[in-house]
Amino acid sequence: MNNDRRIRLLLALLVILALVLAAGGALRLADAALSVLERLQENSALLYYGFIALMIAAAIGAGWLIWWLLAPVKRRPKKDREPITEETLSARIETERADSTDVSDAERELKELARRREAGKLFIALIGEVSTGKSTLIRALVPGATPETSPIAGTTREITHYHWISPSGDELILTDVPGTGDEGDLDTAAMDEALRAHVVLYVTDGDLNRAQYEDLLALATAGKPMIIVLNKADRYAEADLEAVRERVRERVAGLDQDLPVPMVVAVTGGGRRAVVEVGADGVEREVSREREPAVDDLKQAIQVAAGRNPDALDTLRDTAVFQLAARRLDEAALARRRVESAAVVRDYTRKAVVAALAAVSPGTDVLLQGYLGTAMVRKLCEIHDVPAREVDIQRFLDFAQGFVGRALPLMLAVAGNALKAFPGVGTVAGGLVHAVAYGMIFDALGKGLSQSLEESGGLQPATAARHFRENLGEDIRDRTLAMARLALEARRDGDS
Repeated sequence: MNNDRRIRLLLALLVILALVLAAGGALRLADAALSVLERLQENSALLYYGFIALMIAAAIGAGWLIWWLLAPVKRRPKKDREPITEETLSARIETERADSTDVSDAERELKELARRREAGKLFIALIGEVSTGKSTLIRALVPGATPETSPIAGTTREITHYHWISPSGDELILTDVPGTGDEGDLDTAAMDEALRAHVVLYVTDGDLNRAQYEDLLALATAGKPMIIVLNKADRYAEADLEAVRERVRERVAGLDQDLPVPMVVAVTGGGRRAVVEVGADGVEREVSREREPAVDDLKQAIQVAAGRNPDALDTLRDTAVFQLAARRLDEAALARRRVESAAVVRDYTRKAVVAALAAVSPGTDVLLQGYLGTAMVRKLCEIHDVPAREVDIQRFLDFAQGFVGRALPLMLAVAGNALKAFPGVGTVAGGLVHAVAYGMIFDALGKGLSQSLEESGGLQPATAARHFRENLGEDIRDRTLAMARLALEARRDGDS
């Protein structure tokens, strides 16, 4: 009999033995239960039925407890962020202004919104990648308009507005914006102008690529009503054009369930194209000819969009602008925090250098776990509006202390070599070397914590310590020289 057979036989015997033991236990339990019930029944009906009720209640309680322990935990859905209103935005602007944040960009967005509200016109932005024919399309929609057009990618470098009277007599403002996919700043300018508009005409000359789909998704997320304009339709045969149009329809159908599915309109904006002609002499020549514009379907689609509930379009536009202004405010607040954080890190780095120079026997415990380290952490958390519990501060400093204890010998050697680069220093005393090393520690500590607070929005000791370790090893030569200069200046100031 092979080993596998023996093992399976042994397992079978164990199963039989377990079954016998379980059956015996069940019989003994049943016998005991029946015996108890008989004795209770002989004494008092109240005691008998009370015991049964107690057992039923215990069984129900045990069942509920087992369900509570084993049932899958249902995650609470995250609460949606409160919608941004003009009142809440204005209140936040005043709060940020009191904190010395530059709120001019956010205020500029609200002033532009007020100007457009007063104008009472429908703003329609044309957006799309470079060379998809936006400027040429505007020229076809607005006869007499002369936007700069060129076959060179990215001709439009600024936002231009054109007044257009629709076939029904409505006055609309068509906005030609820089093409996306060319330069980062222009991408931002184009998307921002799209947020300021009531309706977006997203112009493409073929099926949507990934970047274009992401643009559309961002606009849909911001609640922008859109019309997808498939330009240069004359390049396609009718069957191919319909296939491309259907593919675009499929991709935009699920962008946002709360908005109407964007219309997909095929047009020819015009412009010039190269064709080959055979002259009277039989010689083929390439000549440039004007394309005949075909934009009637687009005019009709714009009229449909303009004819929708004007109040709803205004509300969607206003909401998108409030989001844009809030983003401007977020960026300004972040810039202010970065400047303030850098100033705090510089200040405490200098204090650490001075403290190391003054110490009789320098040690990282005094600096990292004492007043300076704790005070710097509190100050940086205050700048980032993050509550700092003592236990979290101490955990972060403990993490940092553990790493510094291992890295300190190497840092002292690096500091000593850096100081030798300064004339007149030569072989320096240990206090100056320690001062350079501690300056590097505090510089990396503050920058690592600032980076963690910015990314996570909270004091995460392990994450902040990881950023500290990463910062400690970055640009070590330049940082060491900078700390050496700082230490020498501090020593000279102390001697004078």
